[in-house]
Amino acid sequence: MTTRTATAAVLACAALLTSPAAPTAFADAPDALQACGAYTEDRSTSREEALARTRTWLEAHVPYSQRACHENEHGSYRTDCSGFVSLAWGLDRSRPTSGLGEVSREIPREELMPGDALNSPGHVALFVRWEDGARTRPVVREHTGPDGEPVVERAWSPETAARYTPIRYDRIVG
Repeated sequence: MTTRTATAAVLACAALLTSPAAPTAFADAPDALQACGAYTEDRSTSREEALARTRTWLEAHVPYSQRACHENEHGSYRTDCSGFVSLAWGLDRSRPTSGLGEVSREIPREELMPGDALNSPGHVALFVRWEDGARTRPVVREHTGPDGEPVVERAWSPETAARYTPIRYDRIVG
């Protein structure tokens, strides 16, 4: 293990311990990310389908890893946060968080709908619903690690949510 890799691993673990939705140090380092399936194009995906696709990983307790793939009836995607959103949206491959802007656009927070995402440098989560009527506590599905931890569904605090940019997949329908 190189010093650079060891340092990045320590930073990733420290970030995960300080916040349940903290970015990981490897999330945008393409040389550190596992390549998985590749498909001919990004698919059009309904909001219901995005939630159903991610439910399969939630129910299967797919373990987090930036160096592993999980394959099921929906394809083969990297088992980290951006691979999880790539699966949800039916993208042509697992993209890093920085690559999600190529297939999505920023939206106002009040327009978040199931199947949209909350993105920040190094971490992304799929929006499921609002936990509260004031729309301050989003319920998300996310893959945060550390290695081996499964996908979770949970409500974020308003403070955590404020650190993320709402985005909408360009080919989401319904």
